[in-house]
Amino acid sequence: MYPHILKPNKQVMSNIYELPKEIEEALFNYYGCFDEETGELTAEEEVFKKAEAALFELQNQKQELLEWYLKDRANRLADNVWLQNEISRLQARIDRNNKRIQRVEKIVDYNFKEDYNGKATHYGSFTVSYRKSKATIIEDKDLIPKKFIKEKITYSEDKTAIKKIIEAGGTVPWAKLEERLNLSIK
Repeated sequence: MYPHILKPNKQVMSNIYELPKEIEEALFNYYGCFDEETGELTAEEEVFKKAEAALFELQNQKQELLEWYLKDRANRLADNVWLQNEISRLQARIDRNNKRIQRVEKIVDYNFKEDYNGKATHYGSFTVSYRKSKATIIEDKDLIPKKFIKEKITYSEDKTAIKKIIEAGGTVPWAKLEERLNLSIK
């Protein structure tokens, strides 16, 4: 539709709805004008105006356009599920690798200790040695003097209690209730 508009790399998405090509392209061009992380407009003004105009041309089909937006939303939700599953799969793989790394390090540590002479030893392109460190071991926390205890205090407002006071007719000069419309899509 607009070959002069630079298209960002399309990611493989898990689509459950097919959008008409002109709608898909118009949405793709429009979304491509914004930074995916920050939502900040990154396209040149002229490119953005053309992408925006393409969407406005579709406004005469408002009912269909909203349905297409909702289908695009459903596609992105499905894609998020797929991505979350992929993240979980990859995280499980990382966890398995980390466990294997720990096992290998225990084997190396056990075998290296037997022959350790205080010097680093080379094994092919690897060098194994020990470095000294000191760790503080607390044997009985109940015997620690107060001067060695760090206190962490966090504060947060109890919005539920404040809301109850205002709803009951109480006066809270530093807070107010704001009625909102929360979009619900099912």
